[in-house]
Amino acid sequence: MLTTRDPEMDRRFRLLRQHGMSLSDLERHRAGTVQIERYLVTGHNYRMTDIQAAVGLAQLTRLPEILRRRRATAAAYGQNLARVPGVTPPSEPAYARSNWQTYMVRLGPSSDQLAVMQRLLDKGVPSRRGIMCAHLEPPYASAWPEGCLPHSEEATRRCIALPMHHEMDASACATVARTLKEVLHP
Repeated sequence: MLTTRDPEMDRRFRLLRQHGMSLSDLERHRAGTVQIERYLVTGHNYRMTDIQAAVGLAQLTRLPEILRRRRATAAAYGQNLARVPGVTPPSEPAYARSNWQTYMVRLGPSSDQLAVMQRLLDKGVPSRRGIMCAHLEPPYASAWPEGCLPHSEEATRRCIALPMHHEMDASACATVARTLKEVLHP
């Protein structure tokens, strides 16, 4: 589900969601005359079912609470991780508000990302690679050689995503931070 206040973005998203057709099914049926659609761009079949839309609308009523809890979780992580040497927690610029879909930290240059992730997992804390460089993945690798985006590639090697969901509490954040500190500084 996408939401926007920008009419041009809305038009573009609607076009892309149903094969790039110039007319929606609803517009064609309401016209009262034969309408022949055109395919203006390469699009996809991203139309939701009525049930998916109903679930999405119901979830939107919960969004403020989910975001409040995620922001509280991010704040708890930030407080706990600020004191861990070799870890740079994310920051939120004054001009933006994150939904904290992911909580990603940058490891110091001496840390082995995969080894840290494995040691966390061994202690019961799952993590994921924080950044994926699309240009290094098989569908795109022939177009852009390794080394063409050095900052992104460095982030891929040094960032990890820690557990993050709206039901985490400050205690769980403290446990993850303590475990990360133990892993980095045994």
